[in-house]
Amino acid sequence: MEKNAPKKKKRLTPLDIILYCISAALLIGGVALIIRQYVLISDYVDPPQPSITPTAVPTPTATPNPSETPAPTAEPTPTPYQYTRSAPKKIYFIDAQVMAEVYPVGLIEEGDKKGQMDTIEDPDVAAWYEPGPAPGEQGNALVNGHKSWKGKIGRFSVLWNMEEGQKVAIEREDGSVLYFRVTSVDFYPYNDYPESVMDMESDTAKMTLITCYGDFDRSAGTSEQRCVVVCELITDGTEAEPAAE
Repeated sequence: MEKNAPKKKKRLTPLDIILYCISAALLIGGVALIIRQYVLISDYVDPPQPSITPTAVPTPTATPNPSETPAPTAEPTPTPYQYTRSAPKKIYFIDAQVMAEVYPVGLIEEGDKKGQMDTIEDPDVAAWYEPGPAPGEQGNALVNGHKSWKGKIGRFSVLWNMEEGQKVAIEREDGSVLYFRVTSVDFYPYNDYPESVMDMESDTAKMTLITCYGDFDRSAGTSEQRCVVVCELITDGTEAEPAAE
């Protein structure tokens, strides 16, 4: 009886080598994306606490003589808190524990997107429309950011998973901190969204956050949809945290 001949090892063909290289590249790319998303966006710190003004010590006053009629004193008239314009410096997505620096932008001045709100080519920062209201002023402050840029996850991708009632904080250049509550999260086609999204007129102080969503449309040069998160002001910056409901 003849012994079975040893099996010859299969030699790798050029096609096999190419397929192995592609698989390795995809694996490395996936690991890199995970690192970028969960490691590089890990610099979150809580918003700074507003400074507290020391309470003045009351000055002792003489006890009035009951026989004397005290002169009437004018009652002070309370005035509503007035916001002074101060540019946003950082935005904090408190529930997602992600933050980003904020920089002012205007309108795009040339090209197919001329006349639209500009953006900043950096996935780690946000853009505030400076000609409009600043966060905290009466009106609708517009802030946008990237979902991703050149293969790196953008910090505004957190908008996709936001829910009503979550909190967003804005640190301003004057050192004050304003808190906002999410009132709506919507998704619209990039070329078909309500005019109210970009309308800066409002009877209250609110903020609209915008980022891309969906597949990239090469013919349009942008993603197919927009994620729009609308927030309303809930404190005047004198409280470290809004009161629990």
